[in-house]
Amino acid sequence: MLNKQFLEQLMNAWPDEEGHSSDQALYEDWVERERRYEGRIIQNALGLQRISSLSAKQRVLLEKAYAKLLSKKDITEISDNEILGQYELITEHLFPVGVEIAAAAHKAKRKLN
Repeated sequence: MLNKQFLEQLMNAWPDEEGHSSDQALYEDWVERERRYEGRIIQNALGLQRISSLSAKQRVLLEKAYAKLLSKKDITEISDNEILGQYELITEHLFPVGVEIAAAAHKAKRKLN
């Protein structure tokens, strides 16, 4: 929980229109803390098994999808179903592992010819 003193310090450290902050370290620490919190929420919704089974390309695509979602909504407004929906969209529809394997095989075959 954020206390009043910290919130006042954070508000003072918030960058102005030109991107200048009176306390850049405080602001960057807060941004990093928020990113870690968002990551924990996503990790709890997906589970470690789903996360560990992602390919590198799926991970990149999923991170972009979550970044887009988080640019539209606060993490507290995002349901577990929305998080799972993005996961399923990437892993089952846009870029299933089979597509990645087939693309790698095709690329290897082209190199041989």
